[in-house]
Amino acid sequence: MSFEDLEREPQSGRRRNAGEASQSASQGVAAGIFQINTAVSSFKHLVDAIGTSRDTPDHRQKLHNTRQRIGQLVKDTSAKLKALTEDDHRLDASASKKIEHAKLARDFQTVLKDYQKIQQLSAERETAYKPSLPPSALPSSSGFDELSTTSLDLTAEKQLWREQKR
Repeated sequence: MSFEDLEREPQSGRRRNAGEASQSASQGVAAGIFQINTAVSSFKHLVDAIGTSRDTPDHRQKLHNTRQRIGQLVKDTSAKLKALTEDDHRLDASASKKIEHAKLARDFQTVLKDYQKIQQLSAERETAYKPSLPPSALPSSSGFDELSTTSLDLTAEKQLWREQKR
């Protein structure tokens, strides 16, 4: 059925029965779970790059954006799933529909547990490693000489101070 067919149908023909609406809602929840699972997979790849040369401020921003996207997907899918299970109780749904909806709820919980594990790993790695600066952001070679000379001066001062304390 195309959009043109839908436009030609009278308004009363567009109404769905309860079974079709439930099927559509189930598909919406399944699609949401799939999107979350896909986003969690890409989040895992981003987390695996923390602490490597690919770990830059831009990479950390991608992590943040992916986290926010997953949060929004979880919120939307959770609302759809809640509505679906409430309809089961209200409409006295068939046993097969209740089983299908319970499976969706289980799948949703599983993907959330996976996300929580990866989120924990991400938090540990983000605190343990600082993002590396891209090569263009590093100071010039003369800056390194100045830094190393300054650190040598400080080390010499510390040694002198320790000797004076004796």
